[in-house]
Amino acid sequence: MPYVVRNQEGQILALVREAHSDNAEYLNADHQDVLEFLAIDNESGAEQALSKSDTDLARVIEDLIQLLVDKNNIMFTELPPAVQLKLLNREKLRNSLRTTNNSFLQDDDIII
Repeated sequence: MPYVVRNQEGQILALVREAHSDNAEYLNADHQDVLEFLAIDNESGAEQALSKSDTDLARVIEDLIQLLVDKNNIMFTELPPAVQLKLLNREKLRNSLRTTNNSFLQDDDIII
């Protein structure tokens, strides 16, 4: 039984259990406006920071793998095929955004 508080544009600012003012509007929990608000605002600050950290850490791991391959500490082909495919797909996406090419593979390398 949420009550919503809206701004001047009609966007939900908050959900509350009890109407504390005349401008609180009752909506069913499955109302589209409530569902949209919860979808946008369903992560706490710590969860958002952790999610951003996951993205940043993924890039760090990609860079680490690239460094290990460049230094011949590991061979790219030693990685599981699913990992190779994911890294190559991400590399292709990144390369489409920039002009330099630092590939995991050399031109004469073969993926088996």
